[in-house]
Amino acid sequence: MKKHLLSLLAAFALIACSSTPSMKDMTLRTGDTDSIQVTDMRSLMRNGVLTAQVTIQNESKSNLVAYRFKWIGKNGMTVTDEEAWKPVTVGKGQTTVIMGIAPTPDASDFRFELNQYK
Repeated sequence: MKKHLLSLLAAFALIACSSTPSMKDMTLRTGDTDSIQVTDMRSLMRNGVLTAQVTIQNESKSNLVAYRFKWIGKNGMTVTDEEAWKPVTVGKGQTTVIMGIAPTPDASDFRFELNQYK
């Protein structure tokens, strides 16, 4: 009985872990952004509004990229119109922390979009 209970708990733990998307799954890339690595993603609810923090690092030459957040509700659909692209220069070897605050309390998740700045 004890053995079956441990197996069941291990299965639940694996299911819980697999439901959390990876940083790679939460990052949407367009253009030449391969030199920019997403090294950390965090989020928390602050005063009922989702706040996201993404850390990026440049491993190559100085690079001008653009980013935006896509805010997603509990039903998996976006809760607002697309944000405007925001440019950021990330120097060679530099790490940059990017903050985003959901425009509505309906957001429960986010995706980070990274684009080559044109």
